[in-house]
Amino acid sequence: MGHKYEAGQVGAQGPNSSAQGNTFNQVWQQNKNQLDLKALSKELESLRINMQNEASTAEHFSEMGAIADAEIEANKGNESKTLEYLSKTGKWSLGIAEKIGVGVATAVIKSTLGI
Repeated sequence: MGHKYEAGQVGAQGPNSSAQGNTFNQVWQQNKNQLDLKALSKELESLRINMQNEASTAEHFSEMGAIADAEIEANKGNESKTLEYLSKTGKWSLGIAEKIGVGVATAVIKSTLGI
């Protein structure tokens, strides 16, 4: 029979596949008409400020830096760089975004993380 795969955006799929160092701009292409970079920038600022209060590990500070970089790029209107930086975040950033209720940022982070 063989393997059957159904996926959206993937870097590698199937037995013994691997991928490293990919940046997926396709996510932006799928969502660009739905995203407001100005609103996203404001939410990323709020997220960054809240992250400062909870950061305790090197990984937390790394994710906070990626959020700050994404905020800077969103302010510039640079959507591909914004998504590139958000793809470097993780579940900790996502958890705080969900907790504080920044819906646009939460949706974009989930999208860049493939969730």
